[in-house]
Amino acid sequence: MMTAAPLLTYIEQYTVLEQQEKLLIEEAYQHRIIDKKQILFQQGEHCMVEAFVLSGTLRVFCTDKKGNEHVLYFALPGWWVGDLASFYDGIPAFISVQALEKTELLLIDPDTKAKLFERIPSLERVFRIIIQKNLSSLQQRFLNTMSESADQRYLNLLEKIPTIEQLVPQHQIASYLGILPESLSRLKKQLMDNKR
Repeated sequence: MMTAAPLLTYIEQYTVLEQQEKLLIEEAYQHRIIDKKQILFQQGEHCMVEAFVLSGTLRVFCTDKKGNEHVLYFALPGWWVGDLASFYDGIPAFISVQALEKTELLLIDPDTKAKLFERIPSLERVFRIIIQKNLSSLQQRFLNTMSESADQRYLNLLEKIPTIEQLVPQHQIASYLGILPESLSRLKKQLMDNKR
């Protein structure tokens, strides 16, 4: 039996759920495990899922017209991933999501989510708050990319995800930081020299 306990705990930060409502939520979400390097959904395709991360780490990225990948963020346990415009409006996804390690998820599709909102009206408010928090987080990341130095962004990333160096190749970390891989190598060497 899949465990929706982390999802229910997350939702209950914003609303009180009756036992019957908890059961409806458990029934609505599908448990799925994806392997390392497996794509959950891909840029250009219709994103049919919104996912809550139970365990593991995902890379959320987009690919430009030249074929260069740009890492937007890494999704950790307790995070949500999805392409909102694609999920709700049926347009092609702007992003791709890939597992960096074996990852356990709870998934929901647009129709099931709409029905869940009908049966538990308080969830619409909960997800509005979640979307606002995610938007605020992405806005802060965008501002940090413009205002913080690369070494500060790197140290913040290590603080947030201490195992990131073991999970992803250096070029993906550099992409997340908005610098070239060579610059990341120099930055790491400089930080090591400063520690001595």
